[in-house]
Amino acid sequence: MIGFIAWIIIFLGGAAPVPNSSVKVNFIVPQGQSASQIVQSLFSEKLIKSQTTAKIYLKLTGFDQRIIPGSYILSPGQNLPETVTALTSGPKDIWVTFPEGWRREQMAARLEKNITGFSSEEFITKTASLEGTLFPDTYLISPQASVDDVISMLTTNFVTKTKLDFKLFEDRRILIIASIIERESRSDVERPVISGIFNNRLGAGWPLELDATVQYARDTINCQKNKTQCKYWQPLLDTKLPSVFNTYLHVGLPPTPICNPGLSSIQAAKNPEKTSYWFYIHDTSGKVHYAQTNAEHNLNIDKYLRP
Repeated sequence: MIGFIAWIIIFLGGAAPVPNSSVKVNFIVPQGQSASQIVQSLFSEKLIKSQTTAKIYLKLTGFDQRIIPGSYILSPGQNLPETVTALTSGPKDIWVTFPEGWRREQMAARLEKNITGFSSEEFITKTASLEGTLFPDTYLISPQASVDDVISMLTTNFVTKTKLDFKLFEDRRILIIASIIERESRSDVERPVISGIFNNRLGAGWPLELDATVQYARDTINCQKNKTQCKYWQPLLDTKLPSVFNTYLHVGLPPTPICNPGLSSIQAAKNPEKTSYWFYIHDTSGKVHYAQTNAEHNLNIDKYLRP
């Protein structure tokens, strides 16, 4: 049936735009793009002759629901059915997204899931000193990519997007603060304010007393035997864990970033908002509440967190 439809479609306007052409075009299908948008892009790249014919063919065959996001090598010498077959058979490169605030072990798990034969253990070993510089973003990655290829892609993007040099003391300090902001904040609006609170505390020699740093320490210890399947960032029950990352026990910053932060958190770390706040909490709905004194902070806890 599909073969008959293909023959009719070719006859009606689905023939190759440039018959016998050997030209190769790198065509990218972004994540979340509709079939109609993909058809528009194909037409703009001169990879199909008719948008209307392409839309009809996709609808009749059901292929409009089966196009896979990614990177493809197409040619104007292909007819419409051949082009659609390529787009539904699987891309040359695949999209992989890393959310802001993930640890490298979480990244390793996603890579292993999406890239056949990818070694999560090798990735974790080789990124031991790179936490914070594995930039969270959406990447087109070859299914044949090596661990070194992926690490280079992530760290190069980090340098390009952030303009930070991890070897410089001040840039490293910014990145550590940004990683904590990423885990401790819920919105872009509050990030600079929370950054300002960190700045107030650090300047006064107060301990930061942040759950996220203890979560990082706890998970680093508890997830040693199951690094890619462990449930990271679960609620904290004990703030007394002995660790250099425990900001309840130690004044100052942890020795390294605790996650891989996004640009918004990095900008907040660079530009803390000056306020008179020294404390903050998030209520059960995620809304932030600030306080200038310990007494106000305790009232917020009683009001928003205790039953």
